Amino acid sequence: MISGRPQVLLVHVDSGTLAVGGALHNAQRGRIGMVFCAGRAPYTFEGEAAGSKNLSIHWIQEQTDQGGVVRGFTKWDYEVRRPENLQHVMQRAFQVAGSEPCGPTYVTLPREVLMATMETAVMPSPARHAPVTTPHADPERLAEAAAILASASKPLIIIGQAGRHPEVVSHIVELAELLGAPVISEPVRLSFPNTHPLATSQAAGAGYLKEADTILLVDSDVPYIPVNAKPRPDAQIISIDQDPVKDSIPLWVFPTDILIQADSSKAIPALEFEVRKQMTAAQSAAAESRSSSVSVANAQVREERQQVALSKANDNPIAPEWLAYCIGKVLDEDAILLNESVTNGAHVQAYVPRSKPGTLYGSGGSSLGWSMGAALGAKLAAPDRTVACLVGDGAFNYGAPTAVYWAADKYKIPFLTVIFNNQIHNAPKNALRGGYPDSYSERTDNFLGMEIFPSPEYSLLAQASRAYGEMVDDPQQVEAALRRGLERVAAGQAAVIDVRLARP
Repeated sequence: MISGRPQVLLVHVDSGTLAVGGALHNAQRGRIGMVFCAGRAPYTFEGEAAGSKNLSIHWIQEQTDQGGVVRGFTKWDYEVRRPENLQHVMQRAFQVAGSEPCGPTYVTLPREVLMATMETAVMPSPARHAPVTTPHADPERLAEAAAILASASKPLIIIGQAGRHPEVVSHIVELAELLGAPVISEPVRLSFPNTHPLATSQAAGAGYLKEADTILLVDSDVPYIPVNAKPRPDAQIISIDQDPVKDSIPLWVFPTDILIQADSSKAIPALEFEVRKQMTAAQSAAAESRSSSVSVANAQVREERQQVALSKANDNPIAPEWLAYCIGKVLDEDAILLNESVTNGAHVQAYVPRSKPGTLYGSGGSSLGWSMGAALGAKLAAPDRTVACLVGDGAFNYGAPTAVYWAADKYKIPFLTVIFNNQIHNAPKNALRGGYPDSYSERTDNFLGMEIFPSPEYSLLAQASRAYGEMVDDPQQVEAALRRGLERVAAGQAAVIDVRLARP
């Protein structure tokens, strides 16, 4: 996510493959290039070749189709059968993984093949097996889209993962300003600054969605949830995406009037140029007026949110709004933020300013436990940057914290973790309440399987792996604790700040 280059993951046979299933889902949906390698149980068992079966587990680890376990989550999979072409197999794995839309490839490696002697190996040139060149937008369709956007009276822009190309962010900003369009940006990559006057939250964006006469979707997997809010029937919808039909999502049925397959980092600058060329003076004046109106409305929302956070400064237990506000005060604009605060994600978006491309990341998927391991990778890719992950207590547990903080200590990979500790798996609790508002759990306040109460002492767990750990339950100590954590990170030590929030 940070470097833009495919990374390598090596796991142990079928069990290791299954163990990282959730991470594989996140890589698929987050458009992450990954060469995923797994051993395969040996074929032979009487010593016919080096690497033959010699343990009982070699029988029980063999599956009829190990690659089938992950085939729905990968772009390509292959089992190496001969040592002579191993270099070609790996080159192919990297080429497919690194081609847009990026994603995981899977290679299985039988032990006999790995242990076979290779007399010679000629490595193929990476330059001659590079990822494919991404497409430009069709000029006629782009001109048609520009005409529709220029004449729109209530345009709306919804951005998904376009920010994986940092250079496109400034063009998205210019296009939004040109149109006077509010922008809803999904929190997987920073595709639009949340500090910009036209930046609109997902919650506030529902009103714009219902009113818009023209909607531009860019690299968006789920632009809206129809049961909650959807465009008006006569709205004209334009979609630009490297993967416009989403063939890995079986029922991607969002209607579009213009569907353009293109690399958004190439299409958006061209669209901006075309809109600017086509807009009349009257349309520009209308866009300027819209921009002013949207900016005023968004400024009012931001001011109201600011007052909400400040009004909760002394709430005990600590309010999540206050925690997010304090994080926004202490985190510098260049820090890399990995957000897995789950049901508190909206508070992070509201109170933690992110304006620079490459400073905000989410998993792109729905498997929890992503952010701490991602923080290790982010710090390795950007060793001179401050890295912080914001994580719910449920996701913290899923993230294998003992392994993470041991690795952070062993390999000197300092980063800050802030736990939004509300002592419950709040997402399933909200789902239960939404479907069954008068449930037995609601009546008895017994949310079986969802509570993480009483909370473990996560700060001590961090200390056990030689990270700095601190538990905070006093709202007036939140900012100071965060600053202490950042000081330890700057000194080369990972830090965990466990903030005890009000139980929802």
